[in-house]
Amino acid sequence: TSFGAIKAVGEAHGSIGVLHFDAHCDLRECYEGFEHSHASIMFNVLKDVPAVSKIAEVGVRDFCDDELALVRSTERVEMFDDYSLSMAKFEGRTWLSICNEIVARLPEKVYISMDIDALSIEYCPNTGTPVVGGLSFNEAVCLMDCVARSGRQIVGFDMVEVVPTIENKIDASVGARILYKMCGIALKTHK
Repeated sequence: TSFGAIKAVGEAHGSIGVLHFDAHCDLRECYEGFEHSHASIMFNVLKDVPAVSKIAEVGVRDFCDDELALVRSTERVEMFDDYSLSMAKFEGRTWLSICNEIVARLPEKVYISMDIDALSIEYCPNTGTPVVGGLSFNEAVCLMDCVARSGRQIVGFDMVEVVPTIENKIDASVGARILYKMCGIALKTHK
């Protein structure tokens, strides 16, 4: 889902950045032999969407050696992994100052790609690939709002891996609330 939307937005707007919320890098060349898997989205964006000048990955806490090597080999990707974000907060940095640092790395036009598993597991207990750790709901919303307050334009967004169940509606509630916030924040950037 994300790849097609990012490609279309890039073709329509020229140079864009991607603010990628995810527990995973999604930078695998292929996953279990499949080149267009959920674990390869951002790899394919780097390879096939030249309009994307920067991918800022936020909340990452599960990645392989090849993905880390790719992050270190290109200036087009910057990873703000969950542990480093937590350590910055433990050392006394405010979340707002961290958000402003992340946003400063992005170009003027920003696409937001939200994998719900970027959030802490209590917000998405049924997502397909849960990982311990993660952002709070308000931390994610604050970062998106910082994009808008910076004067950047949000030119598109998506959200993936929300898995609601009949027994536990928290995933659906959080997913709907994140989309609601994304819509409002994106509209603030279009005057």
